[in-house]
Amino acid sequence: MPLNRPRHPPPQPRALLSEERVYYRDRFREARYAALADAEGFGAICFALEALGLRLRGMQGTLETYKPHIAECAQRSLVLTGLAARFPSRFKSFEALYRTVQTARNDAMHIGAYARHATTAAIELCIGLEEALMADVERTVGSVMVTSPISVEPWQPLAHARQLMLMHSFSFLPVQIANAWWLISELGLAKFLGVNGETKKNRLGQTIDEAKAAGMELVELHDDDLLRSTMTIADVLKQSTVSNGPMLWLVIDEDHAGHLAGVLSPFELM
Repeated sequence: MPLNRPRHPPPQPRALLSEERVYYRDRFREARYAALADAEGFGAICFALEALGLRLRGMQGTLETYKPHIAECAQRSLVLTGLAARFPSRFKSFEALYRTVQTARNDAMHIGAYARHATTAAIELCIGLEEALMADVERTVGSVMVTSPISVEPWQPLAHARQLMLMHSFSFLPVQIANAWWLISELGLAKFLGVNGETKKNRLGQTIDEAKAAGMELVELHDDDLLRSTMTIADVLKQSTVSNGPMLWLVIDEDHAGHLAGVLSPFELM
């Protein structure tokens, strides 16, 4: 006779810590950026969903078994609840978005219009879940900023900075020159490289330091422009104006002078 093995009750859900909320928010944000750049990034969003579902359920499962747990989390998102009910032609509910993503996850037809539709739904779901995860987290610079920022060195060729900006659609790129932080802007770079023939070729081969000395306009940042991770978002916005200051804030690593802990733009604050 087969042995009657005792069934263990499923583990009791444990509330997400603030650090966990930021971690899963970052996973969704990174996956969303990947999907915006390439519809093939749809898979990264599914992996982020499964990771959150596993944590919330407390045991391995599928998108179907994770659904009620993620749905409960989604209740903290205005986009997935209130706005979806008020403006159904513009905002889709959690149920509709999750069902689209779940169907696409189990389908092999990730091509053409089908893939774009599934990826759009996945991105919208990400935006809502990011909002839900951060609903109870104190809004400080450290909890919202983009970590592991990309910057350049003054000895690197200008062509390298141009390549990074084009690849990642950056409007600004940080560089530290003589212990001061500067921003290479897309407009400043466009103006400096807005020449033809050998002149443009020569300028692309210049170092960033040489290009600055040759007249390329950079945005100079002063100490007051630099943020610390412990600052509140309310204070940052209160001190900022729409018409003044850089549209990319640099967050200084207070434990390692001369290094960046992260960057922050109005995009992350919306």
